[in-house]
Amino acid sequence: MGEGLQGMDRMEYEEVVIERTRTLPPRLELVVKIAAILIGLYEILFIFNFNYTLYDLFSRLGLKLEFLRITFQPKQGEAFVLAMLMVITFLLYPIRKKEKYFKKVFAYDYVMGAVGVISMIYLFAVYQRYILTSTLNDTDVIFGLLAIIMVIEATRRVLGWVLPLIVTLFLAYGIYAINFDWVRFVQQLYFDEGIFGIPFFVMTIYVFAFIFFGAFLLRIGVSDYITEFMISLFGKRPGGPAKSAVISSALMGTVSGSSVANVLTTGTFTIPLMKKAGYPPEIAGAVEPVASTGGQLMPPIMGAAAFIMAEFLNLPYNKIIIAAVLPALVYYGGVYLFIDLETKRLGLKGMATNHFKTMTYFLRKLYILLPIIVITVALVWGIAPQIAAISSLGVAIWVAWISRDEIYGNEKLYVAVAIIATLLMFLGKDIGTQTAMMLLAMFILLVVLGVMKKGVAFNEKFYITAMFLLFIALTKYLGMTKEQIVLMTGVFGIVFSILVGYRSPHDSGRMMYRATYEAMIDAGKTSVSVMLAAASAGLIQGVLTMTGELTNIGYRLISLTGGHLWLLLILTMVFSLILGMGVPTTANYIITSLVAAPAIYMLVRSIEPYNQPVPGYTVLIAMLSAHFFVFYFGILADVTPPVALASYAGSAIAGGDFWKTAMNAVKYALAGYIGPYIYFTHPEMFLITVAEWNLMMVLRVAYYLAATLFVMYLLAIALTGFYSTNLKKWIRAVFGVIGLAGVTLNPIVIGAGVVAWLGLKLYGKKALSGA
Repeated sequence: MGEGLQGMDRMEYEEVVIERTRTLPPRLELVVKIAAILIGLYEILFIFNFNYTLYDLFSRLGLKLEFLRITFQPKQGEAFVLAMLMVITFLLYPIRKKEKYFKKVFAYDYVMGAVGVISMIYLFAVYQRYILTSTLNDTDVIFGLLAIIMVIEATRRVLGWVLPLIVTLFLAYGIYAINFDWVRFVQQLYFDEGIFGIPFFVMTIYVFAFIFFGAFLLRIGVSDYITEFMISLFGKRPGGPAKSAVISSALMGTVSGSSVANVLTTGTFTIPLMKKAGYPPEIAGAVEPVASTGGQLMPPIMGAAAFIMAEFLNLPYNKIIIAAVLPALVYYGGVYLFIDLETKRLGLKGMATNHFKTMTYFLRKLYILLPIIVITVALVWGIAPQIAAISSLGVAIWVAWISRDEIYGNEKLYVAVAIIATLLMFLGKDIGTQTAMMLLAMFILLVVLGVMKKGVAFNEKFYITAMFLLFIALTKYLGMTKEQIVLMTGVFGIVFSILVGYRSPHDSGRMMYRATYEAMIDAGKTSVSVMLAAASAGLIQGVLTMTGELTNIGYRLISLTGGHLWLLLILTMVFSLILGMGVPTTANYIITSLVAAPAIYMLVRSIEPYNQPVPGYTVLIAMLSAHFFVFYFGILADVTPPVALASYAGSAIAGGDFWKTAMNAVKYALAGYIGPYIYFTHPEMFLITVAEWNLMMVLRVAYYLAATLFVMYLLAIALTGFYSTNLKKWIRAVFGVIGLAGVTLNPIVIGAGVVAWLGLKLYGKKALSGA
């Protein structure tokens, strides 16, 4: 890691690449930690409705704890969360990015932080009155305006000037369009939509649960296991470190959903290894950002924008997951093809096996990936996303304790118990008593083995396992629902880990204790940027709704492009990429989905197959395709110069030139730039758009996938200029033209590409060399 960070420690590197935050004195750091933990506690208790689940549990035990039935309106919960975010923001983020502002917290930081907190708590306090009267007084208007100003300022501090400037322009237009009606302005943007519109609602309901889940997995070492496993698996092959970076980043992306976060986790390990294997810094620094950026496209846990898309389209999140499968495969398939050709062009070999842990070790620890399997299955089954995330959290904590080698215990036995208990946990309550007896029998078996000292000792592994078994058995016996049980298992898993870890005599036990509570703090801090982006983008949505411009902009874009679909798609792509240079991917998607996606929808909604609804739902395929189109390009802004934050992170770790790194990243991410056009024109690749599956449809989709990957291969040959040997320019040009024409997936063009590829394969190295 030291080589990759070029002498900087991890904290210094994060300050350089992403954002610079103050190093606070202990008392203020404690305030930030408390605010972060309060976000998590409020989310769990009142937004995930854990209080009602607890009430039901105690009721079944004969205790009626009425105080647990307290309820708050969703907007009250959102206001409380945003109040805590204000505390974190105004303490950690200075007003300007100059050295002197990082040295201490100034008086105006306290004042603005207090105003931000009070303006949010005010909504929390008066919202019950508002929903009864729907009227505003002068005080409501004042606090509403203060809240809007504080959200913009907080966003500026965390994310820079671009998004706040765009929001301010929209707000100025909005107040002018409604003739300076401040009451209507505040009612729309503070009480009804705006700050607390759909984007922020989705953040608090769904996205925070996954940030919470991801923070735990990062802290307890799952990300390290994935990265080292892939390095060990591919490292000894030619180009192994780069290929392992692609796959490990895809897997880690399904946890973090953040391109820069992926670079900072997997990249600090994979980029130095790529350099050792012989890759130039500008290639090593480009591979990781491209692979990491694709994490937001990779099911089952995509970027925050995917959850907002599900809400905008009124589709279950598990349908969004299914729709994203083939595009994600194409993206990573394209990256892999480019890396393979670059590796051969550079003549690189694999690394010596003494650089890696043995494959036996990773196979023995394969169960560490169980929480990812659990969350995938839970999401596909249709369990609410936030419940699926929390349920997987309990499994993650359990297997993390089991994996600690310095704590005695038969690993295979404990793994078997954890897997069986997890399967039983998801069974229906109709066989709850029988399930409880099975879990109780497993507990008794562990006790007997412990007494006999046969692979079990009365230590941390036993205690954490016993707690899970007995708790799941109790909830099953009481007849609680599957959703209630998995939610409680996740939440109580945190409690179990803290209790067991607090008194642990082992270093790894104390590490688990620290990781558990530090993950809660990390989740609160990490959520600042995405939640503020959502709140600010919600203001834009509120203005467009308030002024009626939501539809008018679409018609204007259609008029501007003369009704030509491809021109509109290209314009939308450019708009998304430019917007993404200064706007986070979540806000980028929100803006483009409100501005550009309706135009695309209106242009194709009367054309087959776009005029058909997604089977089982009311949303038209036209709208689904349009939203996915803008979604992909918003994400790719992270590797598109001149800003390209993920590419900048990669170049900083690799010590390479930023512009060369960024241009290589654009090249390797070609599947991301071209793929959206293919999916839009061939919407069957979203899978959920298919009304009836039969042999012909299976063959058609299989052809689309194979042809798309082949097109990426042709373009990879053209852009790398290599196939067994360096190619002449005219050969590269031919492959480039065929590859671009192949975006239509026309069988004739694809056939021509096959012929050209076979000719290249058979023609011989000598005749084609000498580019």
